[in-house]
This record gives sequence, C-alpha cells and structure tokens, in this order.
Amino acid sequence: MENITNYQIVSVLLSGPYNKTFDYLVEKTKQAKVGQIVIVPFGKQELLGLIFERSKNKIKKEKLKKIKSIVNLPLISKPFLDFTEFFASWNCAYKGNVLKLMVSPFDKKSIQNLDYKNYKPIDEEKANVKGNFKKLNFYQKNASKKILNGFNKNSNCFLLDGVAGSGKTETYFEGVNHCLKNNKQVLILLPEIGLTSDWEERFKKTFGFKPLVWHSGITKSKKKKIWLSSLYNKKLVLVGARSALFLPFNNLGLIVVDEEHDLSFKQEEGIRYHARDMAIYLASKINIPIILSSATPSVETIFNVKLKKFSSLYLPSRATGSDLPEIQIIDMKENPTSSGNWLSDVMLKELLTRYKNNEQSLIFLNRRGYSPLTLCKNCGHRVQCNNCNSWLVEHKKEKIYLCHYCGYKKNVTGDCEGCNEAQLVSCGPGVEKIIEELSNCFPNAVIENFSSDTINKLDHFTESLKKIKSGKVDFIVGTQIIAKGYDIPNLNFVGIVDGDIGTYGGDLRSSEKCFQLLTQVSGRAGRHLKKKRGLVYLQTYNPESLVLKTIKEMNKDKFYEEELNFRKQASMPPFSRLISLIISSKYEKTLNEFSYNLFECAPKYKDVDILGPAPAPLNFVRGRYRNRFLVRSNKKIYLQNIVRDWISSIKIPRSIRLSIDVDPYNFM
Repeated sequence: MENITNYQIVSVLLSGPYNKTFDYLVEKTKQAKVGQIVIVPFGKQELLGLIFERSKNKIKKEKLKKIKSIVNLPLISKPFLDFTEFFASWNCAYKGNVLKLMVSPFDKKSIQNLDYKNYKPIDEEKANVKGNFKKLNFYQKNASKKILNGFNKNSNCFLLDGVAGSGKTETYFEGVNHCLKNNKQVLILLPEIGLTSDWEERFKKTFGFKPLVWHSGITKSKKKKIWLSSLYNKKLVLVGARSALFLPFNNLGLIVVDEEHDLSFKQEEGIRYHARDMAIYLASKINIPIILSSATPSVETIFNVKLKKFSSLYLPSRATGSDLPEIQIIDMKENPTSSGNWLSDVMLKELLTRYKNNEQSLIFLNRRGYSPLTLCKNCGHRVQCNNCNSWLVEHKKEKIYLCHYCGYKKNVTGDCEGCNEAQLVSCGPGVEKIIEELSNCFPNAVIENFSSDTINKLDHFTESLKKIKSGKVDFIVGTQIIAKGYDIPNLNFVGIVDGDIGTYGGDLRSSEKCFQLLTQVSGRAGRHLKKKRGLVYLQTYNPESLVLKTIKEMNKDKFYEEELNFRKQASMPPFSRLISLIISSKYEKTLNEFSYNLFECAPKYKDVDILGPAPAPLNFVRGRYRNRFLVRSNKKIYLQNIVRDWISSIKIPRSIRLSIDVDPYNFM
C-alpha cells in the first residue's frame, strides 16, 4: 500500500466556472510550487488547473485525489495570481474563468505536451535597440524625464495628456527604450486591431525591430508562441488589444494604455471588465510605472489626477510645430441643406476648394450603412429586426437591411411589408449616403469609405490606410474608426456632418463620449501645415451646446470642470460606485417574474440605492427580453460584495441569464 505521508496537499484553481480552489495530493519529491500549471482529475474528466496556494484545510489525505501531471513550464508569478484574485473579485467573475482567459491559447491536451527544453524564443534575436529616435521638443523631454524618474519609484501612474499630434507615442517610447536597455518586458495596450499596423511601423522606425502583436486576428499557433515568449523571454515588447493583459509576463517593467479613454477597452460580452482599470491594478502589484496616454482623457482619469493619485504630464503643442485647427460651428437652422442632401452649402464650398488644391478632406459621420431608418410613407411601417426591437440599417451597396446588434439581415425590396405599397423611404444619413452625395458633386473624385463595414479585415484595413496616407484619396468618409490616432499628412479639412449625434439621450456618459469623439476627429486636420491652420466645420442644430462650445474653444479644462460638477450633483461616478445587472430571457413573463423576485430580496443598506427593475432601453436583443437593475453606493462601500450576496440569495432559473457589469459604460 502506498505511503500517504509521501504526499503533500495543494489547493488548485480549475480553469472554468469555479470560484473556490480544490485540494489535491502531489508527491513531495516533485516539489510542486504555487504558480505551477497542472492537470487534475475532476469527476469523470480531467481539467487544467493552477496550484494557487498551499492547502489551509484540515482534510484527511486519504479522501483526496492525486494531481495527474505537472506541466513542465516556469511558474506563473505571484503578482499574476494576485491579479487573478483581484480581477475576479472586482468584476464579480469566477476566478477559474479568469484563469481560462490567462491560458486561452491552450487546452488540456496541448498544454500537457509543452516542455521548456524544446522551447524556441520568438523574435528575441531582433530585440537590439537601434536608438533611431526623433528629436523631442521641450514638453516631450520634460514628460519623458518624469517617466524615467518613475522607474526609480514604486507604482507610478502617469497621465500623458497631449493635444492631437503632440508626440505622445514618441514620448512614451523613451520609457520603452529604458526597459529594453534593462532587459525588461513592455506591454502596450491599444484599443483596436486597426491601430496596430500603423503603430508597428512607427515602432520599427524607432527601434529597428517589430514588436510581438496580440489580438483576435492572430492565429492560434502564433498565439501559443507569443504566450510562451511572455513566460520565458526576459526582454520583449508586446502590443495588443485588451486580452493581452492576461498573458503571463514574468519580467514586466512598463505598461502603456494608449488612447486610454477609448470605449473599446471596456469588454461588453462574457466577463465584463475595463482593461485600463485592470492594467492600473496589475502595475501597482508589480510596482512598475503605467502610462495612460490620451488627447481626451476619461473623466475618471482626470478626477484621479485632481486627487493626485495620478501624475499629469501635459503636451500642449503639436510635435510638428503646426497649430491646432480652427473649428467653426455651422448652424444648420441658418444654413439648411437642399432637399435630400446632408452637406450644407458652406461645407460643400469648402470641400470644392480643398479638392481643387489637391488637399484631402475627411467627412465624419458616426453611422454605418446608407440609412439608419426606412419607413413607409403610406402606413408608417418601419423596417425592423425580427430578433431585436431596433430598426434595420439599409446598406445600399450590398442591397440588404442589416441589424447592427444581432447581424440579422434581409434583402432590400421596394414594397412595404405592412401595406404592400411601394412607398418605402430612407430616413437619415449613413456614410454610404454621404458618399453618394459627394459622388454626385465630385464625379471624378476618389472617395474611400473608412468604416467597419468596409474595413473588416486587417489586411484590407492596412491597404486602405496606406492608400489614404499616400494621397491617392480625395475624400475620406468615415465613422469613429478614423478618429483613433491616425496621422494623415495631407488631410487639412474635417467636416463633421452631425455634431448633435451624441449630445442628447439618457446615457450618463453621452457628453463625455461626444466631446472625446469630436475632439479626436477634429485633431486629424492640418497636423503638418506650417503657415496656416487646419480647418474643421461642425454642422449642428444646437450651436449653444456646452459640449460643442468647449470643442470650438478647445477648452478641455472647462469641459471637465462642468462634467465633474454635473456628476457630483447627480451622485454619479467618479463620485459614486455603479454596478449594472442585466437580466434576460426568451420569455417576457419569466423575465418579469424573476426580476420582481430579485427585487423582493434586494438588500437594504444605508447609502446603497437599487434602481429598477426596468426594461433596458433596448429591451429585446437577439431574441431575448432584457431588464436592468442599477445599484449605486458611495465610494467607501465595496459594492461588489453586496451584489454577490444578493444574487446568491436567490435561485436563478436555467432560462434566465444574469450579467454583472461593474462600472458600466453602456446603458443600452
């Protein structure tokens, strides 16, 4: 009989929907350590797991199963174990699901076969810094000096706040260079895949090699190699989307969150989390600097600067020496468009001037497709999605109506489904309609549609951007995707079709989103002009809007002051905590019954408000009815524990899905 005293007990976190650890036996001679990846028996299956801690339970060894195998890999570091625990706690997620994100390129079988002896480094031989740096101006030098000083201190969070084109990237490259010289790893988070190719080229010109790139478009085999590199290579630079945060870095020296304000850093499906906030925590656990870079920082980040939790580094001028663009507000009540058109005469006149001068122009409208609404003049019927209570968007080029929430589509027909009359009309503009209008006015012009409908693959995206930068495009018609940090040398005029698109509605963050988006897109104009300024025309029916006025005046401080005052009076973040509960079911009656029962057992705490249940603004999506609760408390209360206890007090039927969104950004 085997001597049980030759075994020790370890607690293993399993990959999957598990929040507690499970105890297993492992031979003492194997010297199992916390942070080792293991394969363990669980019921009738075998699962991938991680030795999370030494067992604290007083349980008889005879009752425990043995670990099947220890994967021959270096340990996952202690800060990343702490990060897993914090991430799960803060975002009300299972710890095992966080582990699943961390080992996402592998399954049980593929990770079992890994062996560090057979490991071949990726791109390590290229990581020799050439030092081909651009000359920094006074403000950049001052900011980079403070960043470099941050490496000598513990856990510094910097806001690199600079106007569009101020050279924020070149400034934080100084910190990247410092890490490479000291054989450290660097993680740079970008909000979207499309930004990586442009950023890669800038990086290569500076350092002489390409960084590792991580995003959803990378093949699984490449992801495995990059994952191993983050675990083995002491020196590397990795740029990626928000999921890069879960790579098992072993020697991280710096984190950069570029375009930190961008909503793409907020994960809205599966485990909901904000990559920027989680990156800040991770940097604090490792005691390394983190740089948040933006021309339009989030309100939360500005608030933390005011509280002196973050250090502010300000770049007030463009690195090229050009002035910021002039912004003119076009009052559409005084400058109405001709019938069926959406570009005012004053806008068209300026576009003609730029076209004759061989200058590029950007026409911005944050609506995809041809028209957001199609209705019948005869009976009033609206073309609507079968799976959502949203209108279908007409995409004229593909001759389809498309739902931008669930992907449902159907062919465009001339007859109304309500009355069978051929009385359907397109209402409101999308980018395709603007392109049609421009084509009529400028029949020989080269026009590029720069939206996610046309730029849906990375190769296509890169080619389109190259075409624009080389000056082969006269007019760029784009959605929010064009506002994300691109430097287009010959672009000197920006026309914003609908400046009112984000200034109304019940969204807590609507003013902030509108300010950020329109300021960012305005910043594309005239970045390389020397003797004159770029120009921005902003069409609006509400010229007195405070948001639009602060954009015109380029008065960021005034906007943030007003927005923070509003948030404070309304007891909204960053002056309070918010957690949203989104409950859905295929059956409306079942949903409402469960929502009522959940409300009945809601906790009653001082300084905790539970608002709801109420139908979500978009209350039928992908064939499911949706209700929402909004839970609010003061900043001193750890609201997650209250919400977790509340939800655990009620049995959730299998027909109900309940999602927890901590610090919600989307209120639809």
